[in-house]
Amino acid sequence: MKNQEKIKKIPVMVISTFGHCGIDWLHSLIDSHKEVLIIPPLSFFRNIEILKRKKINLNSSLSSKAITNIIVKVILKKSEHESYNILSKNQSKSVFKKYINDFLTAEKNLNIEKKLFFAIHYAFAKINKINLDKIKIIVAHEHAPWNCYQYEKHFNSKFVFMLRDPRASFAGSLRIHKRLKNTPINFIFDMSLSYMVSAQKFFKKINKKKILVLRNEKMHNNLKYEMKKLSKWFNIQFNKSLLNPTFLGKKWIGDSSYLSRVDLKKSYPISEQNYYKSINVEKRWRSVLDKNTILIIETVFEKIMIRHQYKFDNKLNVITRVFGYLSLLLRFNQFNNFFYFIIGFIKSAIRRIFIIFFSKQSRIFFDIV
Repeated sequence: MKNQEKIKKIPVMVISTFGHCGIDWLHSLIDSHKEVLIIPPLSFFRNIEILKRKKINLNSSLSSKAITNIIVKVILKKSEHESYNILSKNQSKSVFKKYINDFLTAEKNLNIEKKLFFAIHYAFAKINKINLDKIKIIVAHEHAPWNCYQYEKHFNSKFVFMLRDPRASFAGSLRIHKRLKNTPINFIFDMSLSYMVSAQKFFKKINKKKILVLRNEKMHNNLKYEMKKLSKWFNIQFNKSLLNPTFLGKKWIGDSSYLSRVDLKKSYPISEQNYYKSINVEKRWRSVLDKNTILIIETVFEKIMIRHQYKFDNKLNVITRVFGYLSLLLRFNQFNNFFYFIIGFIKSAIRRIFIIFFSKQSRIFFDIV
């Protein structure tokens, strides 16, 4: 009971992303810090939203046991990314469930979202024998930016967003398409578009004092400096653990859409420092993107690129911007026959217009989760 009361008083911070920007790497750097409680990528509010869309509403009318069974089935689902699995191989699923159920049964005051969030983190702390007296913050990993407003609403959180050159971000996502043979390219492109537009709109709405943007490129150039900045933001002591990627305390090599669909099993073909050197990163994204795609990205995310000082390939003016937005509607469509191409093209164009101008509504109308 004492620990249950303790965990509710710990501030909740959030890490999220503008897209394919290296948020798992950021998570891995935070993973082993002794003042931080962080669970392998949970995307708590994204999972809650997915359940709601399946007409499964977690509310106080359900028993603690019923809620526990529903949420455990979702969050403990085996992932092909080893780093995404919340429990290690020697940990008991039934014990983890018991801890969640104990918290839910005892807690009478919190609303269901906060109660469930803290129950999961309480169970994780218990099963890993984490001393909550030493924990200064809980860091929630919300992989997509769509539900970040929920953390401000329920926890009054501060945020850290990962960003990288939008062209590199889109190239990484499109590169994944080659490894996901059954996923249409328009889905991959539109998801990436939704990520970045949603993050940009969230950034505009939120108080700037509550959000820190970390650039992937700067982290690779001077990791120690950027992690000192992060530790100050989190109000935790800087520690060398912030320079070493781990998941559940075990060394994490990393991931790269150019090398593997999932976590890497062996080191990069060249040293990590050279692999992420700016010139090599640029070579990789240029090998994926053609000139027209680069124009689309530079047109749509012109403000992001200016704000964060990314160099343009194109000199944007009225004509090039019009061409860029027209190309956005016309490109990246993949259908099996002419009829589905026409219908799919119209749907895709409408979806992209909605993503740009009505990003929140677009996820409802077009089932982007």
